[in-house]
Amino acid sequence: MEMKYKMPGDLDVDLLRAFATVYQSGGFSQAAEVLGRSQPAISLQIKRLEERVGSQVFERTSTRGVPLTPVGLTLMEYARQIIALHDEAMARLTLPSLKAFVRLGILEELGNYRLPAVLHSFSKVFPDANLQVQVKLSNNLMLEMLQGRLDLIVIAAEANGSNSVPLWSEQLVWVASSAVPSPMRQPLPLVILPDPCFYRKAAVRALSSVGQQWVAVCNSSTMAGIRASVIAGIGITAMGKTEVTEGLRVLGADSGLPRLSDAEVVIYFRDKGFEGVAKALAAHVRKSVA
Repeated sequence: MEMKYKMPGDLDVDLLRAFATVYQSGGFSQAAEVLGRSQPAISLQIKRLEERVGSQVFERTSTRGVPLTPVGLTLMEYARQIIALHDEAMARLTLPSLKAFVRLGILEELGNYRLPAVLHSFSKVFPDANLQVQVKLSNNLMLEMLQGRLDLIVIAAEANGSNSVPLWSEQLVWVASSAVPSPMRQPLPLVILPDPCFYRKAAVRALSSVGQQWVAVCNSSTMAGIRASVIAGIGITAMGKTEVTEGLRVLGADSGLPRLSDAEVVIYFRDKGFEGVAKALAAHVRKSVA
């Protein structure tokens, strides 16, 4: 008997977006809130997606989170790329050519790994724009934008309000010198950026949650100063895992330090005139750093 191959259905972007949002937000109800839909509607979208690919994408037996099946893992790799390309294409097609002067601020905490990706994305999406870039700490960039001196800023902060677009979550880790023994004395010696700073707040909040005493042995206004002080063995600090460079090492769970919350990296825009620019830039950045 001749076997007939049944062609799968096309992958709908809305179904893929629901799939990715369920996984990234940690559940169906959370995804429904993010997407502004009901939980049954999200469940139906996932069911339709599974019918398209002919297999389950989420493990149904887990009591924690929404782990992916092997098929789901493979699909997620493509889903992220498809969604990013779709959003970038729609933004490019619906936005007028940007030939204006744009003042972009990028947080210094990004360092040498993420910073080129952001700048490459902007030049790719808006090749005709006249770009001016400032690299500063997050709190300084927010102040500059509020005072009208920047149009777009990429900072570590919570995505609050209608003038922000989330980019990615940055895993924060405890970092010490790789050449000098870790100074794990009491109170814990911290090398930190000035307040307000998301990384500083995350470190203090984590230590306070377990009753760990600490002291600021070095306050630096630049990430270069933070790195130099930690490499010299003056103290430890919290930073993004992707920004741990030569001379630094990540302190694991055996260090006894509490887990740090992730940092959300967000694009804020000055006014509605830059909303489309921010969304188009975000779409390409997500694809670049995936």
